[in-house]
Amino acid sequence: MKSFDKKIKKEFKLLWEMSSQIQLPEPPNTNNSWMELEQLIERNEVKQKLSPTRIYPRWKFLRQPRFAYVIAAVFMLTLLSKPTFLWLTTESVITNRGEQFSFALPDDSNIRLNAESELTYRSSFNEKSRLVTLSGEAYFDVQSGSHPFIIQHENVSIQVIGTRFNVRTIENKIEVAVNEGIVLVSNEQTGANPIHLTKGQFISFDKKESPGIPELIKYDEYPGWIYNKFIFDRENLSVVCKEIERKFDINIELESDELETITVTGVIDAKDLSRVLHTLSSLTNRSYKFDNKRYTFY
Repeated sequence: MKSFDKKIKKEFKLLWEMSSQIQLPEPPNTNNSWMELEQLIERNEVKQKLSPTRIYPRWKFLRQPRFAYVIAAVFMLTLLSKPTFLWLTTESVITNRGEQFSFALPDDSNIRLNAESELTYRSSFNEKSRLVTLSGEAYFDVQSGSHPFIIQHENVSIQVIGTRFNVRTIENKIEVAVNEGIVLVSNEQTGANPIHLTKGQFISFDKKESPGIPELIKYDEYPGWIYNKFIFDRENLSVVCKEIERKFDINIELESDELETITVTGVIDAKDLSRVLHTLSSLTNRSYKFDNKRYTFY
């Protein structure tokens, strides 16, 4: 044991003597290194900005080989989950306040989506079915096809036989207006006897109640929003203000509760916000002011 201790001490002594002869390099210039790092970050940022946006960015990490096997196993297990499968195979078109968007579905049917709305459909749309889900408001110009065109909103189903019509699903109300063709509206209350709407008819009902009897559309340019107009028929002022907020992405406040029950009837040109507010002020005999980024009727 003692000879072993002596040997260890001898080895350490030799290492100590050798280290005293080594000339270490000068410490790095931290300022220069930091500048180089900043330049590298800036170059990468510029490169990212110039690079085209990838269509499927969520899959980028799968290209790294070290993740391939693990991700493949996890991915296959995840696909067994129905919500995940639906998320991967569903397309969505969404508009914000103050936005409208027109687009075509895979069957060449044209959709015009109003503000604060969402339309979803499966990636396999038109292969075995033509089913879309709507929240908000949209105008449909449907092409004929080998599968029925169906619009779903919660428990309400709208099957299309004709071509041009408007569907509005705001809060608890459903409104369907037909400009051309035939539309069948059904929910739990109608059962196997859907309501038939033909050209020039509309229906408005609470989504949990029976649709009732179709009525005649009173205005030529209906629905008004596709003609850049507001059309109100005995609508409460609170509802009217919500429509204006949705169209122009603004905030409107009613100074007292009694203003909410004022009804508005008429057609208002919706091209200019100032004109809309002025017309509304005339129709309701109420003034308005702008303060703190909101309009207030009083």
